Amino acid sequence: MSPDDPQIPQKLPGKGLLGWLGRQVAYVRKAMKADVSASKTIYRDCTIEEKPLPQDPKVKLRRTVIDEVVVDRDPPPSAEKKTS
Repeated sequence: MSPDDPQIPQKLPGKGLLGWLGRQVAYVRKAMKADVSASKTIYRDCTIEEKPLPQDPKVKLRRTVIDEVVVDRDPPPSAEKKTS
């Protein structure tokens, strides 16, 4: 890392270990407050199938299938303006 790296700001608030720790706590707080669910799952079905391998019965083959129905909370504004 060079001092001319554009990704790292030259002047960060708070110096030393406590300044760095304060920034990390602020990043985590901001992430916890953010709304990450842009959609809502209204149906979820998880199916697991297991079968022994024919050549070696000690080995199991497992297949997991997840079926979901997901609905967007806020439809995009362009979808409302379209007319058929």
